[in-house]
Amino acid sequence: MSPGWGQPRAKLDSKKDATCKPIAKVISGDSRYQPSTKLCSEDKVVAVNGGRVKILCYPRGKIIDMLSDVVGKQCLPLRANEGRGCNVLQGRSCVIPKGPDEENKPTKITPYGVVIFQERPTISWSKPKGATDYIVRMRGNGGINWEVAVKGESLTYPSQQPALKPGQAYTLDIVAMRGDEVIDGSNSLLLLLPTDKMQELENTINVLKNLQQPLDELAIDMDAVYESYNLVNESIKVLDARAASGSTNPTIYRLLGDRYLIANFPQQANEAYSTAKKLAQQANNTVEMALAEAGSKMAAQIKVKSK
Repeated sequence: MSPGWGQPRAKLDSKKDATCKPIAKVISGDSRYQPSTKLCSEDKVVAVNGGRVKILCYPRGKIIDMLSDVVGKQCLPLRANEGRGCNVLQGRSCVIPKGPDEENKPTKITPYGVVIFQERPTISWSKPKGATDYIVRMRGNGGINWEVAVKGESLTYPSQQPALKPGQAYTLDIVAMRGDEVIDGSNSLLLLLPTDKMQELENTINVLKNLQQPLDELAIDMDAVYESYNLVNESIKVLDARAASGSTNPTIYRLLGDRYLIANFPQQANEAYSTAKKLAQQANNTVEMALAEAGSKMAAQIKVKSK
């Protein structure tokens, strides 16, 4: 049994156990597999008393109910026309903005990505040379139209301003100043997740937390769910928290690299991949080693192209 795989899987020979890639996790309702057991595409679930089995489908980041059947028939990857948006890791067409170190402008750092989960997000950005202060503006539907002057490179959403509205898109402008002189500015799009999607996501996360599994495993599962909603900021937060706690699981760092890559921070991605490779080598985990190596190469390519 591979480390972190949960409970033993029934009738699985050692050769297959070493090579198969888990695509799902049992939540409840299976007559043979205990909750938290990871499953490969060819594995079959058998429901208790002819009912249904709940599984977390990693390719979709969703909990699905299925009858007794082969997992791969129900837990399928997204089709091309179901793409969740820009994702450089899956070869989708992406318009990638310049990174924070590539131009002398205040580029947004957090929240990472476009889709967000907080109605009052904390905003941070890179510091251009010579900047002394900034003007931050937020514009969009629901009466959102405010502007504040800021010292430093971060802003807690102003408490006196109305919160962002679920399902609405907003434009964030950040203008760098040197006294009364404008240095440069940038704008970015933010989209707050719709209310029904927020509730759906929270329900899924609560189910996963109730499995009472190891914290690294929970973080990996939560990342899959967040990624399915394009919530790269939430993925980075949960994975970075595990890294900060001293996790030695290479998957945590490899996924963190993947998410930084999607957010277009290739330097941070490469640092995470380097740690993943070191830990994978120590654990003789050839699968994670290969994935981290591929990620490092992609990060290098993106860094070159964006210059």
